[in-house]
This record gives sequence, C-alpha cells and structure tokens, in this order.
Amino acid sequence: MELNQLKIGENIAALRKAKGLTQEQLAAQLGISAPAVSKWETNASCPDIALLCPLARALGTNVDTLLQFEETLSDQEVVEQINAIIQTAMQQGCPAAEEKLQELLHRYPHCAALQFNAAAAYDTFQMFSPEIPSLWKSRKKALLEELRASGSSAYWQSATIQLASLALLDGDPEQCAALLRELPEHVGDPTSIWALYYLKKDQPEEALKLIQKQLYKLVNQTQTCLVSLMNPKLMSRPGQLLHLCQAYRAVSQTFGLADMSDAPMMEAYLQIGEFQQAADCFARYVDIALGPVTFPDEELFSPGLTYKKQEGFQATTQPLRRLLQQSITTEEKYRPLFEYPVFTQALEKLKASV
Repeated sequence: MELNQLKIGENIAALRKAKGLTQEQLAAQLGISAPAVSKWETNASCPDIALLCPLARALGTNVDTLLQFEETLSDQEVVEQINAIIQTAMQQGCPAAEEKLQELLHRYPHCAALQFNAAAAYDTFQMFSPEIPSLWKSRKKALLEELRASGSSAYWQSATIQLASLALLDGDPEQCAALLRELPEHVGDPTSIWALYYLKKDQPEEALKLIQKQLYKLVNQTQTCLVSLMNPKLMSRPGQLLHLCQAYRAVSQTFGLADMSDAPMMEAYLQIGEFQQAADCFARYVDIALGPVTFPDEELFSPGLTYKKQEGFQATTQPLRRLLQQSITTEEKYRPLFEYPVFTQALEKLKASV
C-alpha cells in the first residue's frame, strides 16, 4: 500500500491540535512550508517517507500510530477508561481492576497516554491495597520504562522523574541522580504566552483551560514542596514544623484542596509536650479522614478539566485508615494522648471505620 492511499490527514491534524501546534509551528520543526502541512491534513498530498519519523516525534507519537496501523485512544478516552478502572478497584477490589487495566494495555500497547495514566493507577491500587506494594510498584516501573524507551515527548520527562523517585525508594540514590541529570535544567513556562495567543484569536475558553490546568499543577506542587520541607532533617525545630503546617493549611483552604495538615501538626505538638493540642489535632484529622472527599474551588478550577468530581467517597481508603489505627495504637510516642477524652473518642471512631 502506498502512502498516498492512506488517509492520514485527519490523524496528523488531530495529533497536531492535541499538541497545541499550529500548522506553521509544525512546518518550522520539520523544515518545510505551512502549505505542505495543510495539504497533508486535507489529504491532497502525503508526507515524504523521510519525514515520517521526524513528523511522528514532533507530534509525540510513533510511525505506526501516525499511519493508523494500530488502534489508539484519545486523551479523553484514556481518562474515562482509567476512571472506570478506579471505580472497579473501589467496588470490586484491586485484583479485578488490575485485570481490566492489563486487558486495556494489551489492546493498546503503544498508547503513551494510557501507559502514563496506568502508572498513576498503580499508585491508587497501593492506596486501596497496600499489603502488596511490591507488585504495584514493579508494574508501575515497567510502564514508566516503556514510556522512556518510546521517547514520547509528552511523557518522557514525567516518566524520568517518577523512575528517579522509585530508584530512591529502592535504595539506589546513584541511579536516581543519573536519571535526574538527564532532565533539562532550564525549561520555560509558555502558559502566559499561549493564553495571550488564545485571547488574540478570540478563544478565551482555551486560554481559561490552559491557565486553570497550570494553576492546579502549581498549587499541587506547592503542597508537595511544603510536605517535603516537613522532613525533620530539613526543619528540625517544632516551631518550624508548625509554621509549615499553617502554610500548608492556608494553601489548602485558599484553593479548596484537601487539608491533611493536622497529622504533621499533631507530631509537632507531641515533640514539645503539648499533648492537649496534639489530641485535638488527631480528632480533627480523623473527622477529615472519615469525611467526604474534598473538591477544589470550582470558581478557580473547572470540574472535569483539572479533576474528576465523584461524590459518595470518603477522603481516605479503608486500608489507609487501618494502617493509621495500627500506628496510633502500637507506637509508644502516642501513649500520653490516651489520657485525653477527645483523643480516645476519635480513636474509637477510627476503629469503627475499619
């Protein structure tokens, strides 16, 4: 079959738009004219064979997918499929969900978006079923290594960062450092420029989507940085830890995100012997853990764009609550808190939930 018999124009156009590229930008990357790209997308002509690999790379895909020799999923379809699998994990357990996930991966073996989201699904499995973390971790690692090997421009950097984190957890700091050194040191953020571009094109809804996604990402990164600073090797004084907890709480409340700051705050109060305050923190933490899932401020983040709104679920899973209960009841440092009714009442509520 000759290339001109393959109707790949629609595929090129869809992949280009998904990457946020104009015809002119794609043409510049390939060293050709914008009208040439336009002719491809209308099936008036086809790319030269020598351009197929550079074109696939520019579009964040591979030649097989570009030529539609294999089935693939859109980003929206991937999200829908993964959400359905998470629902299965909640309702039927992780083994049933993982079986569905494996079936999906076998059906679409080169769908980078699916591999990336499937790796994240294994993190969710570990929350629901922490008793077999090595299985979930090994399968997540295999998916991330596939993504790196594929050279997918959309996911290579994220896959590298996650593999570095796994190497550290596996006790291999040198492998972690080697992976991190592969990342570019300086990467600019084009969000504001793209937003101005969309406004100039009279597409405010596209500008809004872009900014909301970036804001959601940055707020989550801020929370992650604050949690990292709570490491005793970085902030050893209880006063510093309390200040970090207050900053974390302020960020969470400002943007309507889940506030779990009472857990580290309890630890800080334990360190300075303020047991009543520590007991009060534990009671608040249990109420939040047993309460409904917190959703971000809809005035700032549109549901379905930056997160999926699902009602009827508790903020924490039963296995995590069980681990918390075991820790609280067995570790010596929590012994003084058993003298306080607010603590024992909260502990009974926690026990009843598991």
